[in-house]
Amino acid sequence: MHLNKVLVLGCSRSGTTEFCKTLQEITSKKFFWEPELSKHNKIVSSLGYKKFFDTIYRDKDTLGIKFGIYPTKKVFNDIIDYHDMVFFLSRRNVFQQALSLNLAKKTEKWRAVDFGVETFSQKEKDEYNKIKVSKIDIEDIKKDIKGMKEISIKTIGYLKKHKNSRVLFYEDLFGFFSGVKINTEDNYKNIENWQELKTFYEQNKDFCHFDL
Repeated sequence: MHLNKVLVLGCSRSGTTEFCKTLQEITSKKFFWEPELSKHNKIVSSLGYKKFFDTIYRDKDTLGIKFGIYPTKKVFNDIIDYHDMVFFLSRRNVFQQALSLNLAKKTEKWRAVDFGVETFSQKEKDEYNKIKVSKIDIEDIKKDIKGMKEISIKTIGYLKKHKNSRVLFYEDLFGFFSGVKINTEDNYKNIENWQELKTFYEQNKDFCHFDL
């Protein structure tokens, strides 16, 4: 696979990390990650994005950059125009996305929530599923769903005029890459108010989903 200067965008819990890891494995190249970007804020402010990206891509082993979501259209255009290919990852089931975010906050286990995406032993999965999780406020879930959908709508709008962009859905990607079922009820049953959350989802499916 021949890819150069790849930009990967996505809001929290959309699978961007595992997608980048998969591209690294396929191409034997590496990504410049968000934590590294945050360390260079002063340099970015001084140089501007284009010159900063020039310094990153001098390393011929760098495939691309995993970038956080930025709200202004100008910044988006500057970042996107620089790259040869742009992927934006979203989720159809935004309820699961919001639940994943809140679970990660509660348990402080950011990489062990969405089983079927990470490579964990059965023992690790079983141990995670035994963790008791205190009540997750439905109002927090509502707020996160609304915010995540707004980010997807806004970003996809920015990307429309860019022919080098692709919108990918978590549900399609990780069913394909891993061949396993993701986000089963076992992941959630130890949440104190899981039945309340489940009822909210069943009664608000249109609100809890997003698609093009």
